[in-house]
Amino acid sequence: MSAERYVVGVDGGATKTVAIVGTPEGEILGRGEAGPSNHHNIGARAAGQAIKDAVDKAKKRAGLRSTKLDIAVVALAAIDSSMDSKTATKFVREAKVANRSFAIHDSIAALYAATAGSPGVIVNSGTGCFAAGTSTARRYVRVGGWGNLIDDKGSAFDIGMRAIAIGFRMMDGRTPRTRLVSILKRGLRVKKFDEIQDLVYVKRIGVYEIAKLAPLISRASKSDRVCRDILEEAGLSLAELVCTAARQLKLTRKSFTVYIMGGGFRAGRYLVNPFISEVKRQCPRARITKLEIEPVKGSFRLAGELCKEGLQGDRLGWVTISAELH
Repeated sequence: MSAERYVVGVDGGATKTVAIVGTPEGEILGRGEAGPSNHHNIGARAAGQAIKDAVDKAKKRAGLRSTKLDIAVVALAAIDSSMDSKTATKFVREAKVANRSFAIHDSIAALYAATAGSPGVIVNSGTGCFAAGTSTARRYVRVGGWGNLIDDKGSAFDIGMRAIAIGFRMMDGRTPRTRLVSILKRGLRVKKFDEIQDLVYVKRIGVYEIAKLAPLISRASKSDRVCRDILEEAGLSLAELVCTAARQLKLTRKSFTVYIMGGGFRAGRYLVNPFISEVKRQCPRARITKLEIEPVKGSFRLAGELCKEGLQGDRLGWVTISAELH
């Protein structure tokens, strides 16, 4: 047992952290889950502890509690800048879950889970959104994912915030009033619509509370034209992410697969149909399918690849792990 080598892949986000422990050849031996590990929300120390907790649980279930793991690849949702990369690398390594640990953006893990390094683009629409892709030249690009204050068009937050903005236009009389006003009042639990301004500016309602409005907009879209327009705009914004990534990778005239993931795509046809139409218009040979594999398995595969190939330096096969990734 002591001669064996073991690796771990981790996927950490705003709601939970998942770890998979196994062999470099891909055999999964244990799985563990812990709380959130988005350091923007909970701080670096708590994020590092969540990662350690998830890995410890996975090791326990694998019967490897006292075994030191060889390689850890930790994919995190909050690596959006060079400073984020440095911060994440520090707290991931301080967690000491393996002999060598790497912190990467979660788009890399999701992309590798989907494509295993083959040409393709993945697009995620959750609380935030991004697209990422790779080509035959083993090039990696990421588009979007800059956060709600800069640009998260196509995300659940964007849908909720756009609905709020239009709601205020309706209250002004600048836009014809629809059911949207009552939907937002009910969703945010206010009696008077102008109380929403207080929630946003004084009580500082969180990103996730605003993102939770997206399913309400989706349900209302069956009978409310304004809600349909909001979803259509989100779908076109997500298509823009995909097509920009494809253009940078020189894939627009080639056959490749677009993998979709995230709760945003459950909004229904008013978001999905415009998304598909625009992607097909710009990338006529693209195939669009749902991502059926967990992103954490991308981290696990990358950890196994690194362990088997015995790569030196900060390289993970097809992509360089560094602040220059994006």
